[in-house]
Amino acid sequence: MLLSTSSCFAQVSVPKRIVSLSLCTDQLLLMLAPRQHIASLTRGAVDPNLSYMVAEANGFLLTGGNIEEVLPLNPDLIVGSAFASRDAIRFLRQLGYPVKLIGLPASIAEIRDLVLVFGEWVGFPERAEQVVRNMDWQLARLSKQHAAVKKTALIYSPNGYTMGSGTLENAMLNAAGFYNLAVDMGVVGFEQMTLEQLVAAQPEFLFIEKYVDNPDSLASQYVDHPVLDNMPLSKKRSFIPSQLRTCAGPMVVEAINYLSEKRYESEP
Repeated sequence: MLLSTSSCFAQVSVPKRIVSLSLCTDQLLLMLAPRQHIASLTRGAVDPNLSYMVAEANGFLLTGGNIEEVLPLNPDLIVGSAFASRDAIRFLRQLGYPVKLIGLPASIAEIRDLVLVFGEWVGFPERAEQVVRNMDWQLARLSKQHAAVKKTALIYSPNGYTMGSGTLENAMLNAAGFYNLAVDMGVVGFEQMTLEQLVAAQPEFLFIEKYVDNPDSLASQYVDHPVLDNMPLSKKRSFIPSQLRTCAGPMVVEAINYLSEKRYESEP
């Protein structure tokens, strides 16, 4: 289920003291709600390693998204991720605060739905509709560029994980003109892949995701292995910047464009 809502009383007006409990709802708020209607964002909103909208988040009250910081703000709408603390959400709802949670879209269609529903939540559906129209226009333009044969590709991440069917990453590869070989390998969701499997697959493009909290960790040894530099026929590229994929939202268009441009770069 993509979206979850709950409220102890009917919302009869546009919310004007909206509190966000997650980075992903921070960014949707900044896109769809007036600044004066946002009571607080999380500290992740200004993290340049994760946030797509660092500049837009400047000047807002920032919290850790915990109950002690939320209650004094007297919010008339609380938005967060479905991965938030169940105990905290239950407590806030018991106190009568309207809490609405977003899930994790696994397709571009689900991102469209998320944007439109979020626009309804914050009282600005027309803004959401405009954002979706812009997304559709840009995606249609990108699609025309890749009417020819798709290039084969694989994604390789710390700890040896790749992304297969049922993931937003797979949808983004397809939209950017790539065919994800992980699907042919039977990968569903996120699964580990050995270096032997990776070499045997021989993708035309190999996308390496390197972002980890600790670059010296064992997890990083997978993506830094020397065998990746010696794979014939592969073009090794950095995967989508973390700011474009930490959260699923309208920035997916920029992420797809980023991947698309990699098709035409010369061999490093």
